[in-house]
Amino acid sequence: MKRVAFIGSKELGFSVLKKLFQLNSESIVACITYDDRDDTRSYYDEYCSFCEKEKIPIFILSKAREMNKVISDIKPDLCFVLGWYYLIDQEVIDSVPMGFIGVHNSLLPKYRGFAPLVWTMINGEKKAGFSLFSFTDKMDEGDIWATGEVEIASDDYISDVIEKINKELLNVLDEVYLLILQDEIKPYKQKNEDPSYGAKRIEEDGLINWNMSATKVYDFIRAQSIPYPGAYTYFNGKKITVWKAKRFDYVYYGTPGQMGMFLEEGILVVCGDSKGVVITEVEYEGERKNIKDIIKSLNVRFESLQRR
Repeated sequence: MKRVAFIGSKELGFSVLKKLFQLNSESIVACITYDDRDDTRSYYDEYCSFCEKEKIPIFILSKAREMNKVISDIKPDLCFVLGWYYLIDQEVIDSVPMGFIGVHNSLLPKYRGFAPLVWTMINGEKKAGFSLFSFTDKMDEGDIWATGEVEIASDDYISDVIEKINKELLNVLDEVYLLILQDEIKPYKQKNEDPSYGAKRIEEDGLINWNMSATKVYDFIRAQSIPYPGAYTYFNGKKITVWKAKRFDYVYYGTPGQMGMFLEEGILVVCGDSKGVVITEVEYEGERKNIKDIIKSLNVRFESLQRR
């Protein structure tokens, strides 16, 4: 039986660890993670409890370079990675007979690089997917073991799409994990036709440009909602993070960023194509609020430029 080391963190990583253990408990010889309890998405305690219960050796790394020694000591045949945010040395990857298999949230070669799902939704795609692929020394160019695809509904937020992808990923692992361990399937070469790439995103990239079309603004908001930092704007020099919005399918003339009208569910904000989006739920000065609790007049504008 192949010896598999799981490397990862966060909720999806934990779900995958449990799935792999369920499919073949004898294959999991180690869990490698790190202490991320300062992150609201942390599943550190769950990892520790599960590994203790199932008697899986757990290695909690404090520095990325500690990976080299751990892999050398446990000598896995395969490493399965999900939710690991540090660079893994190529010599470590090369030292493992079957290499490292990870998950990238796109149908490679599309959206290689950073924040693939965020970019997918910002660009208004109707479908999202993931690729189970082998790590190489190039960015997301490794061979593909399996893929999965889900629909993006017009009212889906990124948390909804993540949930769909996570569910489909577990279904795909049901189909392929044992086949991988038994050498009954092989990965196929990734096509290098028309690849696309996503740049790394930082908080400042979430600033809403009200000069964009209403559709673009709506997609921009949905793509960066929970569990991400959120799209945001400024009002009276103070930051407002927009968590929820709705489409408004009629023409509304005005200046981009202008409050158009009060509606039952929120406030319509004019966008650059003379249409608008209805902003409903926001965060302002550290509190989640209905936007009508903040904006009391239509004689105001959201700012499209960040104050320095």
